[in-house]
Amino acid sequence: MKAVGDEVIGKRDPAIRFQAIRKRFGPVDAVAGVDLDIAEGEFFSLLGPSGCGKTTLLRMLAGLETPTDGRILIGGQDMTQVPAYARPVNMMFHSYALFPHMSVADNVAFGLKQDGVPKAEIKARVDAMLDLVKLGGFGGRRPHQLSGGQRQRVALARCLVKQPRVVLLDEPLAALDKKLRESTQFELVRIQNQVGITFVMVTHDQEEAMGMSSRIAVMSAGRILQVGRPHDIYEYPADRFVADFIGTANMFEGVAAADGIHVEGLERPLEALGAPTNGAAVALMVRPEKIAMGREAPAGGSNVLAGEVTEIGYHGDVSSYRVRLASGRLVLVTAANLRHAAEPAVGRGDRVYLSWHPGNAVVLP
Repeated sequence: MKAVGDEVIGKRDPAIRFQAIRKRFGPVDAVAGVDLDIAEGEFFSLLGPSGCGKTTLLRMLAGLETPTDGRILIGGQDMTQVPAYARPVNMMFHSYALFPHMSVADNVAFGLKQDGVPKAEIKARVDAMLDLVKLGGFGGRRPHQLSGGQRQRVALARCLVKQPRVVLLDEPLAALDKKLRESTQFELVRIQNQVGITFVMVTHDQEEAMGMSSRIAVMSAGRILQVGRPHDIYEYPADRFVADFIGTANMFEGVAAADGIHVEGLERPLEALGAPTNGAAVALMVRPEKIAMGREAPAGGSNVLAGEVTEIGYHGDVSSYRVRLASGRLVLVTAANLRHAAEPAVGRGDRVYLSWHPGNAVVLP
């Protein structure tokens, strides 16, 4: 999967540029001064909880909302006041919005017919698009004769057939069940890689964004908190909100000193590479899968905590454990189930030792 970073954007004009974009509804800033560049050919995701401003930002890009302040450029051209129908974008809604009385082929061809494209060209382009989304031979069916995943691909074909510069995806997989969502994610990425068009997706699903995107912008309260590749955002979040929203995080609040981070209730300070030593209040973040758990204390470890297993969750591929420390703090640990076993290696009520390498901890202000 592609990884398009800031260094790529710096070599040429971005496909999309938001400059100080603000959208106010009454006294509330739904989008509060966003600056963002999206490179040509990226699969870019706007990620955040409900009400964070991601959909409003997408609708402004589509021309369905007008910014209160700022500019939107597509391919270097100012599109801020250009109506939606005149922009080189096409949008796919999570409801798909297919015409139930039309065949699959007619749904895909609808925009081309509106534009007056010759019939022969329409047929060629529709056939090519249906082949691309693996629906060749389905052109004569009606939407109700298709599965949810197939309807989703028809909607995508309708977006792509007009050959837009940008495709906008508004929660495109929300209507699909979990198994179908997972397979469709790979299909969307395959198609986007094949056509090379810039995709901008809005989602609140962290796994969806992580698995599909070349880069992600995490939003909260109308602002972008961090932009980066999925790996960078997960491993090195910019602040506590991002750390907690992307995946699961154990947070240890404390004070940074020369010998480590002093956390109330822990006998020994915790260590992290590159941690400050100036007495600042910080949080130490450790992902659950970075923590090793065993019945014996590891020799010579710097970050070692003892506790009791209070809860176990079995999820098939992994198991999750809640461990209560002597201070009363709960720590979440996840471990891959690498062997067939009738019973877990550690049971509820067992005393265990938790440990992690200082390099697997991230210090957040």
